[in-house]
Amino acid sequence: MKPVLLIADSDTDLCELYAMFFAERGIETETAFDGLDCLNKLRRNRAAVLLLDRGLFWGGADGVLAWLREQMPVPEVSVVLTNGPNNPRAVPGNARPPVVASLTKPFKPDILFETVRTAMIERRRKQSLVPVHATVSGGSLIG
Repeated sequence: MKPVLLIADSDTDLCELYAMFFAERGIETETAFDGLDCLNKLRRNRAAVLLLDRGLFWGGADGVLAWLREQMPVPEVSVVLTNGPNNPRAVPGNARPPVVASLTKPFKPDILFETVRTAMIERRRKQSLVPVHATVSGGSLIG
């Protein structure tokens, strides 16, 4: 199965623009316009990378990250966090797994593409290293 990029941003126009941008470059995408929709799509477990805006409505990036950290013993998705230029809470508290990178808007398209592409490559590499039935803290991890 081809890796999927889940784009979660409350700005629907920007979200759709990102989706077209990545689709034109051969990356399969899904979109979510609020935290609840993002969590529902993450539960389907298809996303390799999540492009997550800090200003996401209904739970926000903090809520999505908290769920990821609580529900997944080994994060199955890598997060690229984005935030607006006037957001003083850029990343510090969230600069730990599953967050692999942070970008401040506006950013150049080539920087966005390379950041996401690198995260996808790294996610595939990590997944290939995980045994199919590994035991993690008493639970099972299915790779």
